[in-house]
Amino acid sequence: MGMRRLRDALMGAAGLAISALLLAALLLVLAYVFYGAALRFEPEMLLTMGNATSGGLLNAIVGTWLLSGLALAISALLAIFVAIDIAQYAGARVGSLLRATVDTMAAIPAMVYGLFGFLVFVIYLGMGYSLLAGSLTLSLMMIPYLARSTETAMGNVPKELVAAAYALGASRWQVISRVLLRFGRPLIISGALLTVSIGAGETAQLLYTAGWNPGLPTWFTHSQVGYLTYVVWAGINQPTPYPQGLAFVASALLVGMILVLLLISKWLEGREVRRA
Repeated sequence: MGMRRLRDALMGAAGLAISALLLAALLLVLAYVFYGAALRFEPEMLLTMGNATSGGLLNAIVGTWLLSGLALAISALLAIFVAIDIAQYAGARVGSLLRATVDTMAAIPAMVYGLFGFLVFVIYLGMGYSLLAGSLTLSLMMIPYLARSTETAMGNVPKELVAAAYALGASRWQVISRVLLRFGRPLIISGALLTVSIGAGETAQLLYTAGWNPGLPTWFTHSQVGYLTYVVWAGINQPTPYPQGLAFVASALLVGMILVLLLISKWLEGREVRRA
């Protein structure tokens, strides 16, 4: 009995120590990024456009939201149908195959997606470096995360609600659209927000597909687009202070956006738990 309590105490202490270490690492990263950005921040950085090493970040901020938003719109449509197929229509074998496919897509390195997007969207389909090519490539990476989160959200809907809907004569599609998707909506939105935060932090894919634009894109194809991660990548390697300042401010903006999306997603998850 004494040894069991000792092991439990040691495991609890080890878990607490690791959690404290992770929290300290997170706070250190946040402090470094935001303090560095505060020291170098100039108001015109947010109000003017630039070429990643001079000027401002307005084109990169707008481009990041355009890329992430369009990628989310594309991936959400496909991912929700994949999740519905896995959860409701596919048999055990097909469902297992689809889950394995989704998991494999999630494990593919971003550089591979970038190469695929460059060869298929930029070259073969003739889109050039563009908003659409970058968004399509990002959506391929976002689909598996959104598909699994949607499947999980539908699985968390109480079975009694599903059984009651079938008992009232609802068809399978009515159960999916009016019960599963409706009551799973907060968790689906939460998963979508987390997926956007993942997409907003990508660089490798966009270097091969979106290029860079010191202004704003004029169309979906054959018009390059700026994004914040490019500024971080380009500016931090420069020897002069101003490009490094742009990199720090762009990093702070990215981290701030991700934190806001994370807080909103956690709030939605908490509200769903309270409702349940």
